[in-house]
Amino acid sequence: MPFLKDFIINRDTKIKLWEVNLGELDYQGLDEYDLRLIKSKKNKLAKEQFLAVRKILKLENPSYKIRYNESGKPSINSDLNISISHSNFMAAVVLSGYAKTGIDIELKESKVISIQDKFLNESEKLRTKYKSDIVYLTKIWTAKESIYKALGIKGISFSDNIIIKKISNNKGEGSYLKGKEKIKFNLIFFSIDDYILCYAQSNN
Repeated sequence: MPFLKDFIINRDTKIKLWEVNLGELDYQGLDEYDLRLIKSKKNKLAKEQFLAVRKILKLENPSYKIRYNESGKPSINSDLNISISHSNFMAAVVLSGYAKTGIDIELKESKVISIQDKFLNESEKLRTKYKSDIVYLTKIWTAKESIYKALGIKGISFSDNIIIKKISNNKGEGSYLKGKEKIKFNLIFFSIDDYILCYAQSNN
């Protein structure tokens, strides 16, 4: 079955997962806005991920429509806030009543070791025992991505502005810092097969 699972975070927040199968979904039901977007996608997998997100929403509420602002942050025609992520053959959507929520899902791959300097800050690099830990580094990456999506602000530096202070088992803490501004986030992690998913919610 392509639809995998719901994760109920609280009474106002749920995550929905979809397993992507190439050729399974079609363009039926897409409006002109979505048809224009999907035609700009470069490959079959990107198109299928796009369709999977729309299918998730259709199952949740057939009237939901996604729109994007100038920063690329999605919204839907609802009081709920939405964040979207997809990686390889997995798509994820979070729907929440909280204003600053974000989600990211990533396939666990060894390449995260070679790119860690692009997203780790100096304090995170001091945790040397984790330098080659693919799971831990993927958790940090997904945490920063989910916080970035929750904020919806352009020009954020993952290494300078987003700090992951703590990860313990399936929970963590992070912050967005810029000048005197500080926004704290609670993090929840899920392991699904070969993927790591992180949900971030501001506790400010």
